[in-house]
Parts: sequence; C-alpha cells; structure tokens
Amino acid sequence: MMRLETAPDQEALAASIATAALGVLVEVQRDGRVPVFVLTGGSMGIAALAAIARDATVSAVDWSRVALVWGDERWLPAGDAERNELQADDALLRALPLDPALVHRVDASDAGFSLDAAAERYASIVDSLGRIDLALFGVGPDGHVASLFPGRDDLLLDGLGVPSALPVRDSPKPPPERVTLTLDAIRRADRVWLLAAGAGKAEAVAQIRVPGPEPLPAARISGLVETVLWADTEALSTS
Repeated sequence: MMRLETAPDQEALAASIATAALGVLVEVQRDGRVPVFVLTGGSMGIAALAAIARDATVSAVDWSRVALVWGDERWLPAGDAERNELQADDALLRALPLDPALVHRVDASDAGFSLDAAAERYASIVDSLGRIDLALFGVGPDGHVASLFPGRDDLLLDGLGVPSALPVRDSPKPPPERVTLTLDAIRRADRVWLLAAGAGKAEAVAQIRVPGPEPLPAARISGLVETVLWADTEALSTS
C-alpha cells in the first residue's frame, strides 16, 4: 500500500525527503551493505538532492560506499546541461567524496555507442547491482516517471524478458531520445518514493492515489518494502 508523506511547500518537502533518504542510506550501511540509490531529475528531484547537501546528517553516510544509478537520462553529449547527471552533480554529487567506480552514468550520445547499445549497457549495469535500496522518481504533470510516458505501450512493458533499461525515441518531452529504467527494474527496488510538488502535479497526484482503469505510469510502480508518495500542499489540492 502506498504511504503519503506531506509538507506545506517544496522547500519543506525537499528537506523531509533528504533527511529520510539519508536515514535509509545510514541504515543500509549499518547492515554492512553498499546501498544502491536511484536518482531522479526534474525540479523536485533536484531540490531533494540539493536538500541532502544541506542536511545536517549528510556526513553520517560513508559516501565512498554508496552506489548511484539514474532512473533515466537524456541521450545528449557529455557535459550538456540538460543531462540529469549534470544537474545532480551541481546540486549534490560534486560535494561528496564518492567512489567514481560506484557512480553509474548512462553513456552520452557522443560516447561512441548507439542509443540501443547505451540502453543495453545500462541494463547490464543495473542487473549487476542486484538489490536497489532506494529509488526516487519525480512525477511529471502527465503522470510519467523516469522516461515512462502514458500511452507509450512500447515503454510500459513488464514480465519475463523485459530488460532493466530501454531506449526511448520520440519522447513527448524533449529531448526525443533517452534511456530509462523499466517498470520491472523499478519494481525490484526495496523503497520507491514518488516526488510531487506544485499545483501542476495535482491532477497526476489525484490519479496516482485513486488509479483509473488505465493507471498512469507513476501509479504502476511500487517498492518491495514500501511505496511512498511525497507531496506538498499544492500537489494535493485536488486530492
């Protein structure tokens, strides 16, 4: 069952997400494991990462023992400011003592691989990590998560034989080409957290909380241990 966590505004919501995420990472490390943490882009996702950087407990995590993955990535040249990885670097990652070998980035479009090859390579990386401890996903106004868009049956595959990552073409949101984790990969995560802030997300949030006959992508994902919807007051305005 999905749990709802609320805050009055985006700033307060980001701060709550940050503190809770750091708590999960500390707990996993206390169990003697290297946590696998899936990052998200978008305004709320980046706000949450920036809040982690400001949180008083950020140093409680041994960041050299955290594996990072992205829920999706825009297939653009390395260094392009629109890549999710660059936004995450600016908000948080450059400030952390990470082990580069544990930071798993999607190949850039100028890395010498095709889009299909980039997706296959990323699927192999995700598979090699096995257990995912925490996955953050910003919710789009249309209810998409990662680059899984409503109405795109070619992306909303699940079941045996579905890889952990897929190439995306003709995305309804620019840029048109991307690499995304699949429903199956996301559902293997222990904790899946959906992040939504602002009135523009209210209709999607309402449909996540009460799914219709054709659920939005955000309503189709869940965690093995918990599924949490983090929403501010404006995002809950029609719920």
